[in-house]
Amino acid sequence: MAGFFVSLIIYPFAVYGLRRFFTERLGMENNIGFLVFLLASVVSWLAAEAVGRL
Repeated sequence: MAGFFVSLIIYPFAVYGLRRFFTERLGMENNIGFLVFLLASVVSWLAAEAVGRL
């Protein structure tokens, strides 16, 4: 259950960080929405799994 709440908390930060990474560091401004969504979902899921195993 704690993993679910961690997932909800981590997701917005993952979206912000990944969007910033792709736009500022790599210069990709166009069509990154799905890529950011996918990677943020993976980061959120991994954080939830890590907390669930504690």
